[in-house]
Amino acid sequence: SVAVALSVIGAGLVVNTNEVSAYVVTRELLKDSDKVRDLINKFDEDNHKLTTEKNELTNRNQELTTENGELKAAN
Repeated sequence: SVAVALSVIGAGLVVNTNEVSAYVVTRELLKDSDKVRDLINKFDEDNHKLTTEKNELTNRNQELTTENGELKAAN
């Protein structure tokens, strides 16, 4: 599954539901562009990794579904 990063601006909380971790985004953090950039880069890297894994699993699922159909047809 793809991780979903939820951003609740009013509460200033970002939660990554895949890794069960949370980052508090405060106005103070927003003043530090390096920290914000690092956080964005981490989310981007995690998203890319999970998207790649999802695509691989989707392809494998399709292969197994096809193989299963062929085996059922042979029996």
